[in-house]
Amino acid sequence: MAPTMNVLLEAPSHDEIYAPPRHQHAGLLNIIHDPNTPQPQQPPVKTIDPDHPALHGSLTPPLTCPTSKLLNFSPGPTNLPPAVESEIQRRCFPPPSERRLGSMALSHRSPEFGSILNDALDKTRRVMQIPPEYDILFAQGGGHGQFAAVPMNLCPTGTEVASYVVNGTWSKRAVDEASKYCRPHVISSVEDDGSCAAYPSADRIKGEVDPSSAFLYVCSNETVNGLELHRLLPKLPSNVPLVVDASSDFTSKPIGWRE
Repeated sequence: MAPTMNVLLEAPSHDEIYAPPRHQHAGLLNIIHDPNTPQPQQPPVKTIDPDHPALHGSLTPPLTCPTSKLLNFSPGPTNLPPAVESEIQRRCFPPPSERRLGSMALSHRSPEFGSILNDALDKTRRVMQIPPEYDILFAQGGGHGQFAAVPMNLCPTGTEVASYVVNGTWSKRAVDEASKYCRPHVISSVEDDGSCAAYPSADRIKGEVDPSSAFLYVCSNETVNGLELHRLLPKLPSNVPLVVDASSDFTSKPIGWRE
């Protein structure tokens, strides 16, 4: 009977290294297989369809996949409670809606979410007539979040000057927040009693804006005070970038993007 293992006391020779395939060397161990020993059966190799949607990042299951077996391990958002997911599917998608994942469960890298994003960008550009030289950025945080985000991004050292037109509740809050991240230069129409009844005139803003400002902030619709700009400020002579808080009135009127 052939031995199953032979321990070598020295490095294998050239002939041993290039022995027939049934000799397998592992360091100083020369493993010799008995040709009469039954070899284990290898499981059949399963081929993967190269067009399977999962290989392209898709989260829409193929028609052959039971919905009860859907497991979402994507980065970012994940599965919602079944009752919630079912209601979102029913309201958002045509039949068979149960074969779709809602946008809140989609990975931000999936082609389905990419389609949603591209559609939103296209419609926003069309509705607001935004020319191609402008980019569109969807940001989170709401109005108060952007009070901080704008100076944090446009005033990186914290020593930059930023001009703020203050004519109501929201622009006051914007200045208060901005003072943590830059040096606000205020152009105010606030009365001595704290009330605001008008915007500073365009001529006054042009005359008082600091030409070294990182940006000029204006709130286009002061909802608490009842003041709204129906036409945004024209391009300033000093080319100071204009930042507009239009969270309550955007898309409500045309914007002269190239003025």
